[in-house]
Amino acid sequence: MPLSGRTLAVSSELRWLLDHWQSDGRWPVPEAPRPTSAIVLIRDASEGLELFITRQLDARGVEDRNRWAFPSSSLRPGDVRKLPLAGWNSARCARALSIENKSRALHHFSAAARITFAATGILLAEDIDREIVAAPQADWRSTRSRLFSNEVSWSQVLRDRDLRLRPDLCKPWLRWINTPTQLHRFDTTFFIATVPFGQEVDFLSPNETSGGWKRPGQILAEVGGDPDSISAATHLIVESFAEVASVGAAMAQIRNAHPLRPEIINDDGEWKVVIQTGKDPHSKGSLRDRAIAVGEIDNDHNPGFLTFSSDDDGDDSTDDEDEDS
Repeated sequence: MPLSGRTLAVSSELRWLLDHWQSDGRWPVPEAPRPTSAIVLIRDASEGLELFITRQLDARGVEDRNRWAFPSSSLRPGDVRKLPLAGWNSARCARALSIENKSRALHHFSAAARITFAATGILLAEDIDREIVAAPQADWRSTRSRLFSNEVSWSQVLRDRDLRLRPDLCKPWLRWINTPTQLHRFDTTFFIATVPFGQEVDFLSPNETSGGWKRPGQILAEVGGDPDSISAATHLIVESFAEVASVGAAMAQIRNAHPLRPEIINDDGEWKVVIQTGKDPHSKGSLRDRAIAVGEIDNDHNPGFLTFSSDDDGDDSTDDEDEDS
């Protein structure tokens, strides 16, 4: 199903805001979207592909919201400061995201791995023997809680345990910049990853959230098209896996990493979200200098520890699921 030009219903909360702003005759000045990463864990099961998805209560305590969502977090400075890295370097991450800002690209990958570990206990990293971590240590639950509260940085967690991040274990799946009419805006890159051999999901949440494995068809059936139960971005992601047979098939897909930029329209008194593709705000160069900008001729074959300056810093807020349309 083509995404561009597609329409979806808006949530009751957004509808209330839109009606209020329209009646007042004044529309809000859009805030800059906050860079965010989200993770979709996938696995093969006897009845087909399954996704690890959560049900989160609304941050304002409206219990009937209880929306389906994937673990996500804003980018943090500690995601990349002195980051121990293996496999892909920042230039390769930029190519995977089709952006030219190499530090921002690595930041997204690192934040995705952080929220994966904090929320599910899955470590997308290798040990000192260059083996993918197979069995996280028993004391890591307290470390994960400290990651949620930002008491410890992700790069520090890796360094303290002689681990190196493996960005190649994450695959960019969809990038979504929610509408200018949202009270809080996010520029979210959704990644997919599978559970490494020997590891098991141990769900942990800082708020009233539950999580579990579901087949895409189950999620769509339970949602039933209700925009209050699932955001537009989450709905599109779940739909995208409906016909995917296995983890291998998902990882083999060629995905378009350019951002989707939904717009709000009023169609005969009914508010709708219209999905449009848009130009990547992080892509600044011409085709001619793109190869140099994203590192096509980069000679950094041993990334080691990476440190970025303050202009690459993200937000220090605690983790939460972002509100899409």
